[in-house]
Amino acid sequence: MPAPFPILLSAATDVVRSRITSARIETFSQWWELPAVVIAVVAILALVFWIYRRDSVELSRSAGIGLALLRGSALGCLVAAYLDFERTTEHELVFPSRVAVLVDSSASMTIEDEPPENVDSVSLPASRMNRSEHAINVLESGGLLEEISKTHEVSLWRFDADAQSLAVFPIDSFASTLSDGVNNGEQSPDAFLKDRDELSEHNGDSSLSQSEFARQQTARWRDGIMPRGSETRIGEALKTVVDQEPPGLLAAVVVLSDGANNAGIDPRATVSSLVAQGVRVFPLGIGSQRLPVNVRVADLLVPARVFPGDRFAATGQLQAQGLEGSSVQVELSEVPSDDGSGTQRVIDQTFVTLAADGQVTSVRFDVPGMPSPGRRMLSLRVVPPPLDRSESDNQQAVEIEVVDRVTQVLLLAGGPGREYQFMRNVLMRDDSFAVDVLLQTAVSGASQDARRILQEFPATAKEISEYDAIVAIDPDFRKFDPAAMARLAQWVEKESGGLLLMAGNVFMDAWLADPTTASIRNLYPIELRRRVQLVVDEPAGFDEPMPLEFSRDGQDAEFLWLASSAIASQTVWSEFPGVYSCFDAVRAKPGATVYARAKRLGATGAPDTLPIYCAGQFYGSGSVFYVGSGETWRLRSVDETLYERLSTQLLRHVSQGRLLRGSRRASVLIERDRYVVGSNVVVRIVMPEGDAAKITTCRVVSPDGTTAPMPLSIDPVRSGILLGGFAANLQGTWRIDVTLGDGSGEIITRRVQARLPDRELERPKLDRSLLEQISAATGGESTMLDGVVWDRDDSVALALKIPDRSRREYEAGAPDSSFKERLNSILLACGTGLLCFEWILRRLMRLA
Repeated sequence: MPAPFPILLSAATDVVRSRITSARIETFSQWWELPAVVIAVVAILALVFWIYRRDSVELSRSAGIGLALLRGSALGCLVAAYLDFERTTEHELVFPSRVAVLVDSSASMTIEDEPPENVDSVSLPASRMNRSEHAINVLESGGLLEEISKTHEVSLWRFDADAQSLAVFPIDSFASTLSDGVNNGEQSPDAFLKDRDELSEHNGDSSLSQSEFARQQTARWRDGIMPRGSETRIGEALKTVVDQEPPGLLAAVVVLSDGANNAGIDPRATVSSLVAQGVRVFPLGIGSQRLPVNVRVADLLVPARVFPGDRFAATGQLQAQGLEGSSVQVELSEVPSDDGSGTQRVIDQTFVTLAADGQVTSVRFDVPGMPSPGRRMLSLRVVPPPLDRSESDNQQAVEIEVVDRVTQVLLLAGGPGREYQFMRNVLMRDDSFAVDVLLQTAVSGASQDARRILQEFPATAKEISEYDAIVAIDPDFRKFDPAAMARLAQWVEKESGGLLLMAGNVFMDAWLADPTTASIRNLYPIELRRRVQLVVDEPAGFDEPMPLEFSRDGQDAEFLWLASSAIASQTVWSEFPGVYSCFDAVRAKPGATVYARAKRLGATGAPDTLPIYCAGQFYGSGSVFYVGSGETWRLRSVDETLYERLSTQLLRHVSQGRLLRGSRRASVLIERDRYVVGSNVVVRIVMPEGDAAKITTCRVVSPDGTTAPMPLSIDPVRSGILLGGFAANLQGTWRIDVTLGDGSGEIITRRVQARLPDRELERPKLDRSLLEQISAATGGESTMLDGVVWDRDDSVALALKIPDRSRREYEAGAPDSSFKERLNSILLACGTGLLCFEWILRRLMRLA
C-alpha cells in the first residue's frame, strides 16, 4: 500500500549565507514597540548633546563635539547590547518542481490495436505491441521520463480501480550512464535512493550494487504498471494524485491511457481542483478508435464438476469488432485432455448473429452429458469470417471433471442456530451432497434430518477420511480431545480436506481461552486473539446491519458470485443489507486471502482496519474458508435461491482438493480456475513427505503457445510444499505442467482461464474526446498516439511545455553563541573604554 504522501525530495545546496538579526526586535509583537525604542534612543541622545552643549560653553566647539560623541558612542554600545544582536547561518533549500506520470494498468491495456489505414506501415514498429508495451516504450525508448527529469522530479503512478505511487525519480536521475552500460531508459541508482533501504531489507541484502539496485527497481515499477485492473478510474486517479503530491510543487500530470473511463467519478469533475492548483494535464492517448475486424471467444462457462450422464449447459461468450450483424458458425467440441482421456467429437454447433462492437453475444449449448468419469476438455470454436484478422483467439478450451460420487459433508455445529438449520436443509435437498450432522448440544436419540447423526467427532483417521468437506458453525472445540484436533488438522493438511469455518458468539470466546486448541487456531486464515469484545453482538432493538465490502479478490472469486458475471454479482450483493455480527479480527495470516470485510456503522479509517468477514487459505493440500458469523442465511431476504447458491459454491470450492486430486505422488493447487487478465496466479505443489526435491521441471504454457519455466521455492512453514506463481497477462487458457522427477515421467497438469473484465470489454476504443476535454480545461495539451511513433523530440517538446514550479527556501540554523560572546565582550570593552576616556578628558578640561 502506498504511503499517504510521497516523499518530498529536497536538497540543501552549497549556498550558505549568514544573517545578523536582533533577538530583541524579533520578540516585539506590537506595532508600536519598535517606534517607541527608536524615539527613546533619539530622546536620550538629544538630551546628551544638549547637556554637553551647556557644559562646553567655555570650551572650543571641537572639544564639546568630541565629548558629546564619546558619551553618545558609549550609549550606542548600551543600545547595541540591549538589542541583543546574534548571527545565524542559513542554508538554501531547493524544493524541485514535480510532474506526475500516470500509466493506465487496467486490463484494456492488453489489447493490440490495428494501425490506422492512412499510416505508412513502414514507419511503425516491426512487431505489434499491446497498449501497455506501447506506454513502456514511450517512457523508456521515447525518453519521456528522462527529458522531464532534466527539470522536474518525476513521480510515476499506476492506476486502474485505484491509484498507487510506484517511484520518484529525482532531477537528472537519468543523466549518468552506469558503468555496466545500463541506461537507455533504465534509471540510474539515484532515482530510487529513498527506497534503497526498504528494498535491501525486503531482499535481505544490505549491500546491493548500484547496477543491481537499479535493475531491481526498474523491474519493480515495470511490474507495477502491468495490466491487471478490472476497471479504469481516471477521475479518481487524478484526484488521488492532486491530494497526495506535495502542494504547490506539482506542475503537471502526464496521463498515458486509452481514456476508456468506466467507473468512479467523472474525470471532468476533477478539473476544478486541478485548475485551482495550477496543474496542467497532458494526456497521451494510447489505443485506436479503429479496432481490427475480429471475432473472438471471450469466455466459456461450464460447471466445474458434473455427474456421468447428467445434462448441463455450456455458455460461450463472443465479442466482435467491425462485424455487427454478421452470422458466424460456433462449434462446441470435446477434445482429448492432457492425460489422453476423452475423444475428439463435435457435440453441437449453431449459427450466431454478432452484436455491436465491444458487446458480448452469448450462445448456449445443452450438453446431453458425459458417459464416464474422468477429466474432459470442452472446446468452443468460432469459424471465423474472411475478414477476421486474428485466428489465435477463435477457440477456447476448459476442463470439466466428471465425478461418479457425491460430495461427502460433515455438518458440525455448536447449537441448532438458523445457519445450521438452513445449511442442513440445502444440503439434504441437493443430490450432489451427502450430509452427516454432529450437533454438539443435541441429546442422545434426538431426531435430525440427515443421512447419519453422529454423537461424537470421527474417532479414527479412516472415519474422517470419508468426508470431502466439514462445515463447522460456531463449534465448541473444547469438546475435542487433543487427538481429535490433530486428526482434523491432519485431514486438512494431508488428505486435501475442505474446511468451512463460521465464527459465532456462543462458544468461540470460551475455546479461544483454552490453550489446548492451538492446533485449531492454526487452521484459521485470520489472526485469532482472545478478547473481551468477541463479536459485535445483536442486542435488542439494534437494527442497523453491516454491509459487506468485497476486495478485488472477492469480486473476482466466482465461488462468491451470486449471478453469472462479476458485475451482475456485485449488483446483487449491493442489494444485501448486511450482517449484524462479525468476529472482530482485522489481520489475515501470511498467504491468506481476504475476500470481504464487514463495515461497521459509522466506521472510518482505512479498509484494512475493518473486521474480516470472508477469508481463505490453503493449509497443506487442503482448503480452509472462514466466515465472520453464521449469517449468510440472511441472503434469503433478497432471494431464497441466493443462499442455496452461495452455500453449494462454498462447499464445492473448499472440497475441490479432494474431488480433483490427480496424481497420488503430487497435487497442484490453485486458488481458483478463472482469473482476470494481469492477475498473479499462485501455484502450490504438494508432495508427500520428503519428496519435494523430486520435482524436476515446472513450466507454464501461455495462450499463444509460449513456454516459460516457473521458479519454485520450498514453503518455509510446511514441509513437502513448493510455491510458485506467474502473471496471467494474456487472455485465454494457461496450462501448468509439473513433471515429476521420480523416473515415472508423469506430468501433472492444471489449467486456468484469464479473461478481460466485463467493463473493460464494453468500451475498448480510445476515448479521444474525454482526453482532449481534460487537457483543454486545465491548459494542457493532448496527443493521440494512434499510428504515431513517439520519439525523443516529442518528449523534449512536451517537457518544454511544463512550467517549472520549483521553490527555494532558507533554513536557519542555531544562533552562533561564540559570535554573541565576542560581540558582548567588544561592546563592554568599547563602552567602558569610551567612558574612561571621556572622564580623563573632562578632568583635563577641568569639567565636573
